[in-house]
Amino acid sequence: MSKNSNVKLVKIIANLAIFLEFTDEGQLDPDLAVKMMEQMAAELQSLNYDDRKNITKMFQDISREYTGDKCEFIKELPESFGLI
Repeated sequence: MSKNSNVKLVKIIANLAIFLEFTDEGQLDPDLAVKMMEQMAAELQSLNYDDRKNITKMFQDISREYTGDKCEFIKELPESFGLI
């Protein structure tokens, strides 16, 4: 898979995580949001060390495309997902 494709996949993960984290409880069941975040984390944790390291760097790089709380949230995703 190309580097560009990998970055796009990481952006998709980031945007989904933002949706799950920042959507109002009236619109999204918080328990379901947590369950999905846990499932994403489990899948990402199953990657080999080099892939986890590369994804961590991509999260850091793409965090610059976001502002405020969302930027910080994306920067912290690797740790939240248990990648580092």
